[in-house]
Amino acid sequence: MNRICFAGLVLVLAGCRSAKPPPPVPMPVAVAERNATQAAKLSAEGNWSGAAGAWERALSEYRLLNDRTNEAIALHNLGEAREQLGSLDSAHQLLEEAASINAARKADEQWWRNQIALLQIEAKAHQTNVLSERFARLESRSGNLKGTLRGLFLNERGLWQTGRREFEKADADYVEAFRLFAAVDDGPGMAAVISNEALLLERQEKFQAAADKWRDALARFEKMSNPLGIAISMLGRGRALVQAKQNAEEARDLLQRANRNFKTLHQESEASEAAELLKNLGQKS
Repeated sequence: MNRICFAGLVLVLAGCRSAKPPPPVPMPVAVAERNATQAAKLSAEGNWSGAAGAWERALSEYRLLNDRTNEAIALHNLGEAREQLGSLDSAHQLLEEAASINAARKADEQWWRNQIALLQIEAKAHQTNVLSERFARLESRSGNLKGTLRGLFLNERGLWQTGRREFEKADADYVEAFRLFAAVDDGPGMAAVISNEALLLERQEKFQAAADKWRDALARFEKMSNPLGIAISMLGRGRALVQAKQNAEEARDLLQRANRNFKTLHQESEASEAAELLKNLGQKS
């Protein structure tokens, strides 16, 4: 749900506005661009296996061209695909390579996006010490972050603080992240923050408030036609209602649909969580 989509960084050629026709694109460049465009499409569709293959091909082609900008982009997106396929160590290595290139290029925005993706992988891998060390290193450089990029960082920091039970700090980061996303009408960013606020309320055992917050997140993900966000929100609201001991029938219905949708999306761990909650409600999935 909190995964950063980097596919939008794939470069496209600008249209020529003059009467003179543009020079022909060299064949190696055309092949690299074709693979990158296909890879970005597959990533957007959630076809992570196909995306990984296409990004690997684009990466090799950009390396042959010594195109460091697009090499870093392909590395990042290949890392994202590998993460979604469960290869966290490989994803981590690819993102570190991308960050190294962007640091050498002084491409600060792309470097920060690499760092945010690394934070997400380290959190998913439960690398507590590594995650804490990365946040410590990034804190001193985060003061100049603005806009959406700062919102992304604060959202990740809020999740980290929630895990450390630093609830007031997490809440403050979420409030600011939501403000930053709202300022540019970033729907996915706002929905992600609301989902994380719901998780924060669950950690504080404010289950009815969490259920209400999950309902808000669900409505936002439905409006954006985001299948994974919808499934996560159904699971979250169902779980919160179970914990609040409220609306058992609604909770059962939400959990059944979440379980089904996670199976369709090949999200087995989330499907198992929904199934376990259904079992506790006395309903086999």
